[in-house]
Amino acid sequence: MKVGVTGASGYVGKKVVKELEANNHQVFKFVRREIKTDSEIYWSPSKQEIDVTKFQELDAIIHLAGESIAPKDLLGFLPFSGGRWSKERKSRIYWSRKWAADLFVSTYQSVEKHPKIFITASGNDIYGDQGDKVVKEDTPFNKGQFLQLVAEECWEEPLYELKRLGVRVVCARAGIMLGKGNIATDIFKLITKLNIASPIGKGIQYFSWVSVNDVARAYNFCLENNKIEGPVNVTSPEPLMQKDFARAIAKIMNKPFFFPPVPESMMKIAVGWELGESLGLNSIRAIPEKLLASGFEFKYPTLETLKEDFI
Repeated sequence: MKVGVTGASGYVGKKVVKELEANNHQVFKFVRREIKTDSEIYWSPSKQEIDVTKFQELDAIIHLAGESIAPKDLLGFLPFSGGRWSKERKSRIYWSRKWAADLFVSTYQSVEKHPKIFITASGNDIYGDQGDKVVKEDTPFNKGQFLQLVAEECWEEPLYELKRLGVRVVCARAGIMLGKGNIATDIFKLITKLNIASPIGKGIQYFSWVSVNDVARAYNFCLENNKIEGPVNVTSPEPLMQKDFARAIAKIMNKPFFFPPVPESMMKIAVGWELGESLGLNSIRAIPEKLLASGFEFKYPTLETLKEDFI
């Protein structure tokens, strides 16, 4: 298939492109600058511009672009670094997705020939705090948090309009992504190396995590499986309580566990109130029900299988 990918130069995007090409798909990268090759497509969400001719030649779109939810590096968590969820940062997160969704919907509506598959990146943090409830794709959001607003107005709901045009729409709700060079992995490695791996609060909040390599494979799987549509939890089949998650990484790295617990209030002060809730305090026990029911096999189903990324 001819697949257009937004955010192709990002951490996840590069792995998705590699996976698509390994499965003999022809990849076209959306770029905001002047195109340099035939495999690039110009678009500018903020200007509501897109190369309609090349857009119509695509069979599918995988939409990964958008302002990063988490800081891009460890320094981004520091006060005044620009990585925390300030009013300005939240505005960038919101509008980067809103403009893109508006552009795709209006472009689809303006042409007769268009891509028949649209897969958009989302995150399972939009479920909000769910306690110990098992979270499946049909689990309702807990309203009132910023990311639920983003999902409803930018990330997911607007793009379901494409279903009216016969498009198969998939919303890939990824968990905490782990892999070499990934910010979440770097944080967990640093904390463990410093011998301060410990529970956050009581540590009973669930972490739904996933290998970034399985994320890339899941995108290709959803692309090729015509029966998959709507929200899809892209998480490992083994969500863990935060204390068990931290203990497992400490064991992998041969480091001690159970430094004095970190109070929730300190976590929120350290990284910012809303960002702290989203990244470490909300409990989301997500299960990839649709992927498993469709026959997807995780290459990295447990933290132990990711050992090389932590050593």
